[in-house]
Formats: sequence, structure tokens, C-alpha cells
Amino acid sequence: MCPQLATLAAPEGRGTLGAAQRVPIKLLTIAGHDPVHGAGLTADLAVWQAMGLQGASVVTALTLQNSQGLTRVEPVDACVVRDALQAVLADGEPSAIKVGLLGSAAVAREVSAFLAARRCPVVVDPVLAASNGVSASIGELLPALRELLQHADVVTPNLPEAAALGEIDCDAVVLKGGHADGRFSIDEVRHRGRAARIAAPRLAVSAHGTGCLYSAALAGMLSQGWDVFEAACEARLRVQGGIAQALSIGPGRPNANAQAVLSSEHLPTLRWAGEAAHEEAFLPPAGSLGFYPVVDSADWVERLLGLGVRTIQLRIKAGSLPHGEIRAQLVAAVKAARELPDAQLFVNDHWRDALELGAYGVHLGQEDLDTADLAALRVAGLRLGVSSHTPLEMSRAHAVQPSYVALGPVYPTTLKAMRYQPLGLERLSAWTRRYRPRYPVVAIGGISLERAPAVLACGVDSIAVVSAVTQAAQPRDAVRAFEDLFRTR
Repeated sequence: MCPQLATLAAPEGRGTLGAAQRVPIKLLTIAGHDPVHGAGLTADLAVWQAMGLQGASVVTALTLQNSQGLTRVEPVDACVVRDALQAVLADGEPSAIKVGLLGSAAVAREVSAFLAARRCPVVVDPVLAASNGVSASIGELLPALRELLQHADVVTPNLPEAAALGEIDCDAVVLKGGHADGRFSIDEVRHRGRAARIAAPRLAVSAHGTGCLYSAALAGMLSQGWDVFEAACEARLRVQGGIAQALSIGPGRPNANAQAVLSSEHLPTLRWAGEAAHEEAFLPPAGSLGFYPVVDSADWVERLLGLGVRTIQLRIKAGSLPHGEIRAQLVAAVKAARELPDAQLFVNDHWRDALELGAYGVHLGQEDLDTADLAALRVAGLRLGVSSHTPLEMSRAHAVQPSYVALGPVYPTTLKAMRYQPLGLERLSAWTRRYRPRYPVVAIGGISLERAPAVLACGVDSIAVVSAVTQAAQPRDAVRAFEDLFRTR
């Protein structure tokens, strides 16, 4: 039996932190300690730091390992683990918990009891063996681990761990594909009747700690309110970057880099169950996208073409006009644009008409990717722009390999009902880097002439505007001012 934990008090002569000074615990990792920091709780904390999140940790096992492998696992006394968990709670409830190496059945039972009393998301990475094959008393641990999984929201086994665990009864399961063969590493995500495959090219190198990086990133996303599929896309992206930029610490395997600089080289693809793969990419834009007005009539298209604007989107909401009138607008706009060899007119949503009329390109929202005939658009040579607002939507966009991608809304906008919070400049900058150098990036949403310089400083290729031109007192002057920004960039 474990003795009761003594009440924790502030050190003599020191007061407790006031509310304004106290740093809340955002996440908690319950895992083993890796002395070379490639895996375990120190790796988890490094991932959360890279994500801008706070973390706390409770150690379950000490390990003897280096770059050449693991030689011993020494579980921490289960009573110490229990007391450590209660001590952490004195600073507040975590917003998510990640569980890794447990080391012993006794520790697993203590952690299971702790999780049973929590209400936050719980991610369990069921570590049964190190990558060099050294196990942690699997025969004794498995029954306790299966009991613990009853309190998990997401379980992230690799293929050998899934085989050992058997059927997993959990709200969400992410079956990691790193141990499989093939050109791509494919993670299978199942959550409440939905399923998706998240894939990334299999790299020639391997790295220590990828499972910890994955589950920690997943927990970090859940703590911020993202769903499992969004979280899995973020985790796959960070793992891919972590392997590609692995850190050598000795003569053996390098450590996955939790602080990797992410780019389009690391983007995964997401496809829902039953969705076909798209092997070929859409053609890139023939010219720079630059200043990109979005308008709702052929008259505006013709007016802007006359002012020298060469990238325009015609967006007429379905149902806002009778179909015959929408068709007439599309015919007139496409005809006007085709008369100028350097014009790039993108038709929003009405892809069938755009295909039939020979438009330069189409722009689709995420919901339209499920219904549009992307193969026909690609074969016909139309360019494709795709909107994206989240990590999952970035992975969906990458799966169809469009001509450009749009990120937004950057700022609040009242012109269109949005399900998403504004990105802001910091996230716009970070997500733009994730798309580069593969894709041109268009920023959209609430961008005025005054805000445009700060948006351009985020590294985007293009700025799409609506009211900044169509509602300007002098549209000609507004166009010139925006184009001057791109000329002097």
C-alpha cells in the first residue's frame, strides 16, 4: 500500500504566487525519462514548447539508453508516481494528458486510477518496446495497460503495438504506419464512424522518438480544442519534419527534431475513406498572382481588366441569381478575360460552367473537393485554387496538388459567414511557411490597404480583397495603391 501524500506547502519565507503571476498547466506528460532526450517526457515537453504550449511531467520509469539503443528500464515506485501526480494537481487540472512508457503494471494501475478522475482529453501512446526490441515486461504490463485504455480518448499504437494489444475499444485510434513497407508512411485514423488515411513520403533515414513526438503533438492539438483528424494532420506534419531534420547525438540513430522548421516538404496528405488518390498536380499559374480582387459580376471583371488587373476571381454565390443570369455573367467574364493573353480569371465554385466555357481556372472551397470532377479540370488544363483554414484542410489541399492555396480569414470579415476564427498575422506567417516553396499562397479576409503591408510581410505571394476595391470611393486609386505595394515589395 502507498502511504498518504503529505500536504504540500509553500517554502518557508515565500508566499504563493498571485493569480496574475501563476502559469497554468496546459498539458501533462506521464512517461519515462530518456537521458539523451530523444523520447519520453523531455521530448514531449520539447514538442509542446515548439507549439507554444506549457507542460508539466511525471516520470514513470528511468531508462539506460543512448543513440545506440536501450539496455534497461527501471520503473519508478508506483507510490512515488501516485504522489507525483497528486502534487502536479495542486497547480490545477491539465487541459490534456499524454501517457507514454509506464514501465510496470503497478505504475499502470496508479496512472489508470488517476485518469479515471480526469475530464480532459487523454492520449495514450502504448509503448511496449523500444525500437531496438527491448521490451518492458510485456506479459505483466498488457492486462494493466488494456484496463488503462478504457480511460483514453485517443490511442496511438504502431503496427507491432496494435498486434500485441489486439482489439482496441477506444473513442479514437490512430494506427501509425511507420513500421510498414512502401513509398509512403500511412497513418489510419478512426474516430466515431469516420476514417481517414494520412500519408507522407517514407524518408530514407529513421529517427529515435517519433512515436513520442506524434502523440505529444496530438495531445497539444486536443488541448486547444482541435478534433482528432486535425490533430493527426498536425502530428504527422511535425513527425515528418522531425525525421527530415533529425539531430545527431552520437554514432547511432539521431533524435527526431521537435523544433524542426516546417515547410511544404513535410506536408502530409489526408484522404477520407474510399477517396481516390490524385497522382498528377495541377498546372501552376502562368504569371504571378499578386493583387487579386474578388468580385461578383462580369461588369467588375471587365472594369478591373481595363485598369490593368490581371488576376481576378468571379464569385457569384449559387442561388443569389437565377441560373440563366449566373451563366450569362460567367460567359461575359470568361470572354473578356480570354481576350487578354496574360489575364488569369478564376471562377469560384461553378466548375462545370468554367470547364465548358474554357475559363483559365477555378477556385474551390473544401466542401467542393468532394464533388468536383478534379480529373476533368486537370486534363483540360484549368488551374485550381483551394481555400484552407486548418491543418486538416492544408493536408486536403496538398492531396489534390492545386495551382495555389488560399489562407484566411486573416482578419474578421462580415462579407461572408465564416466557421473559423481569424488566423492573425503570426499564424498566417507560420502556415505560409508550411506551404512554401511548393505552393503560391493567397491571403484573404478583412485585408484593407492599411493592413496589406503587414500581410505581405508574412511571406504570402498574393492578397485577395473584396470590399477594399468594390466598396472604395475611388476604385481606380485603390487598385493603383495595391499594385504599387507589390511593385515596391
